[in-house]
Amino acid sequence: MLKQHSIVSAVVVIACSLVLMGMSGLGTVAPQNGAASSFNARLMDTAGNEVEISAVTIDGKPLFQASLGKGKVRIPFENISRVAIKDKSACVNLIGSKDMCDLKINHLSRVYGNTPFGTYQISLKDVAWIEFSSSKQ
Repeated sequence: MLKQHSIVSAVVVIACSLVLMGMSGLGTVAPQNGAASSFNARLMDTAGNEVEISAVTIDGKPLFQASLGKGKVRIPFENISRVAIKDKSACVNLIGSKDMCDLKINHLSRVYGNTPFGTYQISLKDVAWIEFSSSKQ
């Protein structure tokens, strides 16, 4: 009886361990990496708050990623002047070119940056618009 109890206990522990290891990445977004961005931004959230941020990244990268139809686009900040977001859809104003609209954003993506009062992060779905500028002027 003791041997059977030990085997059942071991199986339960292993099963729980596997489930918990599989859940380790659920609900998380890639954190901002250590690479410094050379872009500043002015951002308005959906509540109407404006924030000036420096060293801006989205999911740790200096580029805007979205879906265009069945494909994906990755637009470097250096090619963008403004991104307007409404209802999980974005319209990107490209520098020296026309606009790209009807881009679908990833609702898990986050904008990261620094402010005079500390670090800043916001979910991309909570951004109304963001304007980029290079900090190397």
